[in-house]
Amino acid sequence: MMKILNTLLQSVVFSLFLSLLFICLRIAFILLTPNEALESANFQNILQSLIDGAKYDNRTVATAGIIFFLLAFAFIANRFQKQILLFYAGFIFFICIFLSIANMAFYNIYGSTFDGNLLGIIFDDQKAIFKTGIQGNYHISTKIISLLLASFSTFYIYAKIVNLIQKLASQKICIQHLKIFVLGSFVIFAGIILVFINSHLGFKALSLDQHIHPSKDPFLRKITPGAFRDLYFVYRDYKKITNSKFSDFYDKSPTQAVKDFFNLPQNAKPPFDLSKLLLHTSTNTSEVKIKHIFYIVSESLSEWHFDPEFDAIGLTSGLKSLLDGKHGFKIQNFLENAPGTIKSLDVQITGLFQTDIPINTMIGDLPLFPTAIAGIMQKLGYDTRFYYGGSGIWQKLDRYTSAEGFNKILYNANILDYAKNKPYLKPLENIWGVYDHILFDYIIQNTMDSKHPTFNMIMTTSNHPPYDVNLKAFGVPLEKIKNFLKTHFLNKQRFQEADENVLGHIWWYDKQITHFIKEASKLFPQSLFVITGDHFDRMYPLTKRDNRIIKSIPLILYAPSLTPKQISDIGSHIDIAPSIVELVAPKGFQYDSFGKPLFTNNHTLKFKDDGYALGYFAIATNRFIYTPDFGIQYRNAPPLPKKI
Repeated sequence: MMKILNTLLQSVVFSLFLSLLFICLRIAFILLTPNEALESANFQNILQSLIDGAKYDNRTVATAGIIFFLLAFAFIANRFQKQILLFYAGFIFFICIFLSIANMAFYNIYGSTFDGNLLGIIFDDQKAIFKTGIQGNYHISTKIISLLLASFSTFYIYAKIVNLIQKLASQKICIQHLKIFVLGSFVIFAGIILVFINSHLGFKALSLDQHIHPSKDPFLRKITPGAFRDLYFVYRDYKKITNSKFSDFYDKSPTQAVKDFFNLPQNAKPPFDLSKLLLHTSTNTSEVKIKHIFYIVSESLSEWHFDPEFDAIGLTSGLKSLLDGKHGFKIQNFLENAPGTIKSLDVQITGLFQTDIPINTMIGDLPLFPTAIAGIMQKLGYDTRFYYGGSGIWQKLDRYTSAEGFNKILYNANILDYAKNKPYLKPLENIWGVYDHILFDYIIQNTMDSKHPTFNMIMTTSNHPPYDVNLKAFGVPLEKIKNFLKTHFLNKQRFQEADENVLGHIWWYDKQITHFIKEASKLFPQSLFVITGDHFDRMYPLTKRDNRIIKSIPLILYAPSLTPKQISDIGSHIDIAPSIVELVAPKGFQYDSFGKPLFTNNHTLKFKDDGYALGYFAIATNRFIYTPDFGIQYRNAPPLPKKI
């Protein structure tokens, strides 16, 4: 029984000691980084970063603690148990200290924590890298000495604590008290592991990327997730990339792929200049200067939301009210280019087709792609901003957007600062982010304060599980929607998850975004609004779903000061960037894009009704949509009326 108590106490001490070590390493990272890295940090920012970082680190601690516990019990009867556990603890301490110091060195070199540049150790000249590290200005020798000293000191202190624990555990205790101590030690250890794994005292783990409000300071924001999580992203993306080959995406050669995509003659000879093939030239004839562009990527906004059968409850009556055929338009046949949010943002931020290779987390020296919308907007003189109601470090969104041409990213921390003293209904956010109506208010205020033309890309979050907006407080007609679902789909197989609360959130979002557009139009009449969804909304009320339901999303364009002409009625996410540039750039402006403009201010251009669109595992024309799963399915949806 005494050995069990000793084992449990050692497990508790090891877990707490390792957690404290991570905190000390993070403090060292902050103190040993040049002061200019801390642009806006104060003590409160640093303290919050330590708390948030500990939540990430403690998941690693929990894993190491469980292994320690299992080793301790596996060797409980072995006379070398103490030495085995000390060796394991020392090894873990060394690895943690090594990675922390390596991350500091990496930051000094690249200005970022572990990312895709780390793969240079694998692919570049390792000998040259080693010599550069030793001979350069990175103080590698000093860091190696620091690693050895820190590891030895940490192990020495821990060994002293273990000896003290063993002395305490060897005291004579009556059997009844001993059982209580054993039970209490087990409960404490189990509680520590539970809290460390789930980041709170509960059985459901929190998604830290969503739960945490990252610091506004770029340096603190970068170091918050920690070396282990950064390494996980690098490894995951490395495996994804190394296992990919061109034939995974197209069964013909790259040369043939270029000919097919760009409709080149079959006898055309390589090499092909991709920059010339991607080149577009604006035909804009309007003299109106668009001052503010609002490109709104709406969470789960789908084409089926606009189906006439939902007009009985006014599901999207707000957005439909903008479609007058003069200033407001909606593309009839529009495909998603990705099945999830971050993959959809990959396409819309970079202007590249989705290949399932995770661009967003492989930052490294990620170039500013010539097809990236924000980079193009910068050339046109716009202040480029990315708005997201959630965490700025979710999927490394802060670094990703910065690499692809956005001057700043504004996320939950900024929005909550704006909202905290205003009479908004509490709570202000859920696990995914600040509620959309607050986000829209913040964007209007921020745009009013701007002295320059702005390009604003906006990712909303509220139309998403857990669907916890207080709909009753906003006057959403939940009973009407409930009755509609009961009667309208009476003899059809229902998808039971799609209840009045889900459709109520779609109804609520439609009214919030419409209110935003109308208010912004009054304040900024020379604006362009582009509204789309990130991907199909899986909460369609029926279990039977065709290609149109699962692949179609809306594209709505509204420009109160323009009278654009729609020149195509079919497209996908990849076509949004050229559509925007065609409407706001001066005539003759050249830019790169894999897509095609769907609108123009040049009314001499003809409407094209023979085109096609490439979606995510989908191809569409005005007559049909093809997917590998369901084959060709012909369209029979009636055209949307010009005026609603």
